[in-house]
Amino acid sequence: MARVIKRGEIWIVNLEPGSYRKIHKKRPALVISSQIVNEETAHTIIIPVSSQTPHVLGVEMISIGKKEGLTKSSVLLPLFIRSIDQELLVKKIGAVSEEVLAHVEEVLKVLLSL
Repeated sequence: MARVIKRGEIWIVNLEPGSYRKIHKKRPALVISSQIVNEETAHTIIIPVSSQTPHVLGVEMISIGKKEGLTKSSVLLPLFIRSIDQELLVKKIGAVSEEVLAHVEEVLKVLLSL
């Protein structure tokens, strides 16, 4: 049975191996790709999550935490958006609200000049 991957879900993702400037290791990530991409291709587009939260959030960071399924306060890092093979998705751990998803979309519009 194929697993269902939905936009707005948070999954543990295996991003190994990484390089110096790339986010790497197993970590949570937000699935941001459309359902068509998730269902019709072997890839998905994700935004990594970091538990290293700065004292002041930059415009490119979005605060999330336990209500989204994480064990501690964290930040979404839309600047590090990327496409990955769905096989790198290890386990679903939660989801973001429609409000958080809308905030992510607004940040992506700014970052990508859309």
